[in-house]
Amino acid sequence: MSKLPLCGFGKALVIPFFIFFLATPFFVISSEIESRNDLIFIQLSDDTATRQMPDALFLHDKHTRALADSDCSKCHMKEKGEFVFKFNRIKDAGYDADKKMYHAKCIGCHQEKRDQGVNSGPLSSECRLCHSRTSAYQSSAMPFGMDKSLHYRHEIAESIPSTGDEKDWNCGACHHQYDPDLEKTVYVKGEESTCRYCHKAEKTETARSFQTVAHEDCINCHLQLKSDDKKAGPAECAACHDAENQSKIQTIEEVPRIRRNQPDRALLSLWLKEAVDSGKPSSQFMKPVAFDHKSHEAGVENCYSCHHSSMSACVECHTRTGSEKSDDTRLESAMHAAGSPVNRKSCISCHNEKVQKKDCAGCHSQMRRKSFTETDCIKCHAISRETLDPVPVDDKKILKIAETEINLRKTDVPQIPEKDIPEQVTIDVLKDQYEAATFPHRKIVNALFARTQKSDLATHFHGNAKTLCVGCHHHTPASLTPPKCASCHGISRNPDGRPGLKGAYHVQCIRCHTEMGMEKPAATDCVACHKQKTESALLSD
Repeated sequence: MSKLPLCGFGKALVIPFFIFFLATPFFVISSEIESRNDLIFIQLSDDTATRQMPDALFLHDKHTRALADSDCSKCHMKEKGEFVFKFNRIKDAGYDADKKMYHAKCIGCHQEKRDQGVNSGPLSSECRLCHSRTSAYQSSAMPFGMDKSLHYRHEIAESIPSTGDEKDWNCGACHHQYDPDLEKTVYVKGEESTCRYCHKAEKTETARSFQTVAHEDCINCHLQLKSDDKKAGPAECAACHDAENQSKIQTIEEVPRIRRNQPDRALLSLWLKEAVDSGKPSSQFMKPVAFDHKSHEAGVENCYSCHHSSMSACVECHTRTGSEKSDDTRLESAMHAAGSPVNRKSCISCHNEKVQKKDCAGCHSQMRRKSFTETDCIKCHAISRETLDPVPVDDKKILKIAETEINLRKTDVPQIPEKDIPEQVTIDVLKDQYEAATFPHRKIVNALFARTQKSDLATHFHGNAKTLCVGCHHHTPASLTPPKCASCHGISRNPDGRPGLKGAYHVQCIRCHTEMGMEKPAATDCVACHKQKTESALLSD
């Protein structure tokens, strides 16, 4: 199911019209720039660039407060009972006509306020108070979207009625799809999806932009509920886009799983799909991946995190050789590519993001990155050919195979016996200046092991507790008896770029502490680890 289309913007909004100001003139000579979360840049589109004035800046919430005795109809018209958030029109009438209307409406309102003896915005002779290349304001609007908690709160809200024959569901109040036969949008139960599939970043011939939908649909709903004297969401910019207000939004910790008939388990395999369709197994075989859909679903905020173009299976767009629907992004690349903007939804890319969290980053930020050819494919591609012989054509059999494999992964990783973990390690590479540092080795190993047990991803890919050893003892096999650091790092820096022993210890320890968010010991607090020698001790050495 999709996110409800509330706002999600990190920049100031760009609205296609000119407008002027209702309050005291905004553009003042000041050395300070005020941050605003209701800042809107307003500009009429015009093919003749030479007659364009600089964007007009408009403070929406400031005007809302100034018009507290009026509703949105002061500036916005309604169509089919809902406000259209264009200024005083339903559709654009063209540059010259719209420009004339904006000046007349805005300046007319400003003049009316002045005639009443109220401070107001600029008049016709004060163009540069709105159309200025310098501003006393900058946008501080925070991105805002609907997470699982907020989605669930809407789902169970008594004030949002169900539609059609849903009875206990109100999904149709927001989710819809276009029916070309009926030439209108309709709700189809079980096919809910994110608004972003149809409503793109920019307006298209068939759909409004996501930004427009997020404001018009949500705010109109909130206003309607409010007029019906029901509990409703906000209608002002700051309520959603102000950082402090965002922190006050009620959060439900235990959110039930979204209901959309999605599978708990799945087998990911283009080969298997082709074999089921044709009845002819391929002689070239890539082992399928048993995918735990339920656990992955719990780890993301919405379906759009993975299903970025549609709710269909990945292979519908990402074929073996690529297709027009996937912009020629092949299935292999869609699943494995890391870091590319095109493949930001890939499995590997997501896993790489996970290891940047502080529980993992202490080790992973310093480990040598392996190329894809060096990774252990069978960690994921684990379903043998024999398991799929004969080819399972029944969905229940396929899901059973996936479930069996996933359950095999869920074995506890045994901790290394205490006797095999040195309790302390003495580091005396700086003994000519400082006392030796005593490293609480066993305590650190146990603490790292405890952190990994909180993550299914870590327990699966670590395989065994010895994998932790390579977090510090890099470039060596996972072993309980790794070589000493001095085996690779000499007293001075190596010609091939490897740091000397002193540098290796400091980089390894300090960076680990930094990445894992440890405040103590600080990187500059040398004596927290190395007790400084007394003058007499230095002389005796």
